[in-house]
Amino acid sequence: MKIELDLNVLAKFISGVMGSNCEIVIHDLTDVCKSVILIENGSITGRSIGSPATDLALKKIKTIDINKDIPFSLNYKGFSNNGIELRSSTLIISENNKAKYMLCINIDDSKTKQAIQSLIETIPGFNFDSDKNESFFTSIEEVTNKIIEQAKSDLKFNDLSRLNQDEKQLFVKHIDQAGIFTIKGNIQKIAQIVSISEQTIYRYLK
Repeated sequence: MKIELDLNVLAKFISGVMGSNCEIVIHDLTDVCKSVILIENGSITGRSIGSPATDLALKKIKTIDINKDIPFSLNYKGFSNNGIELRSSTLIISENNKAKYMLCINIDDSKTKQAIQSLIETIPGFNFDSDKNESFFTSIEEVTNKIIEQAKSDLKFNDLSRLNQDEKQLFVKHIDQAGIFTIKGNIQKIAQIVSISEQTIYRYLK
């Protein structure tokens, strides 16, 4: 069953039910540089309207198949810019078979965990999916830098300026899977970082 729903009303409803320890965010995925168009309890991650998409959002835009994949991820670890661990869930909202919006819920469970530590293992929703970690930033440059540093760690590349041709190609393909090139200007930025031409990057991505 499909119905039309005002996302602003939905966000306020969820926030009202969940309380002040729950951040509700609506992203417009057509502009990842300032995708946050609505936010409730933004103090949890320090973001506001106009903040960029997260690293996980970029990856979902790059990899999701609207017609085949489940459009939501539940109860994975998220991290605020100051390191607070959150319980996060996301829902992709499509339009004309394309990912258009993302509804994100980020919950700070720290007080609850302290109060019921002895029962934490029996509460549904606290078994985090370790393969889906997300970090929150206030600028698109921070998102880009996070993806680059994560790729360096994954591939064990210490100095990007000294990569051989095969390593450069591997690095470019790795960060492409993370959605880095959905951000305007990153083709040029990565070309400069790894000392290759923009045309070479396009060739690697074919």
